[in-house]
Amino acid sequence: MTPIRLARLQLSRQSHSYIDAMHAVLVHQGFFTQSKSMLAGMTSMGFRFIVHRRLAAPSTTAYNWLAEHFLAADFIGMTSSQHAGFNFDHAFPLYQKHALRVIKETIDRGTGAIFWKDAFVIAAGYDDGAQVLLYADGSDSDENRELSRLPYADFGRSGNSPYWYYQLIENHIALDPHEVYRESLMQAIHYWESHDALLPASEYACGEQAYNALIEVLGHGEYDPAEAIAVIRTYAAAKQDIAAYTDALGFIWPSCQPIAACYGRVSEIFEQLLEELACECGGDTADVSDASISGSSAAVYSHANRLVSLLREARDREQEAITLIKQFMRETVHNRFHDIALR
Repeated sequence: MTPIRLARLQLSRQSHSYIDAMHAVLVHQGFFTQSKSMLAGMTSMGFRFIVHRRLAAPSTTAYNWLAEHFLAADFIGMTSSQHAGFNFDHAFPLYQKHALRVIKETIDRGTGAIFWKDAFVIAAGYDDGAQVLLYADGSDSDENRELSRLPYADFGRSGNSPYWYYQLIENHIALDPHEVYRESLMQAIHYWESHDALLPASEYACGEQAYNALIEVLGHGEYDPAEAIAVIRTYAAAKQDIAAYTDALGFIWPSCQPIAACYGRVSEIFEQLLEELACECGGDTADVSDASISGSSAAVYSHANRLVSLLREARDREQEAITLIKQFMRETVHNRFHDIALR
């Protein structure tokens, strides 16, 4: 059997999140023509900010994928179908068989499928002869690179997590972009002020409280440097996306320019945090598997103080941005006083 592979469907790791996969699929389908930063803002995914109170790296994907990815697509006029579960469920073999069938049917129609394999990746082909899915994981942006191979039997089983998940983007309708932008700002308020109901507050912190959790854990030094860098790297990319997004809105509405300035400073601070953590590890942030805190007690104390100072400034600037958003969106905020995000 001849392998089936979608041409020009590539995944690049820039946002280090679901947005990387979603953007690749939408652009390939011709449903979206703007930048990844614009997608992160318009879907409101870039405003999400969740951390584990011990800075476990998986905290960046600790949210309700089914609900939030449905909303991300819906906010920009996309219809989608998705399924998820645990691979230890008794019925998993049936779910696995169904998932592979609909993913291959989607590929036959010329569309990639998003699925989970320790990160959000894209099914971009399949080979029934070899019984494998062909997928892009962003490990190399060279479009001539061979796609990675996942045996059908390993779908939903491979990797370090018990979850299986896939999403199919099906169709779209045109929406007024200005209304999409406005709604994204309302969602920004929601993400800043609300705790994710799926997560125990004793283990996770969201929005403004995520800053307080970071200040607590980084200030006391009770964290794994490698996992801390993974978390901060992901959110540094998100803050950069939102800074670029709000900067673009500033060209439409001058009232958004001060908002963009706040997020711009937050983005700069997160880059500084990455540099500080790299210094702590004594090397590049890309190679921290054996990282450990070193140095005298005075040096460690000084380093912790720098991290805390940066985080406090970032928290204050982001709070200022939210206050400005509320002023800009005051009529809608007033009308939705009972439920900012309409959830």
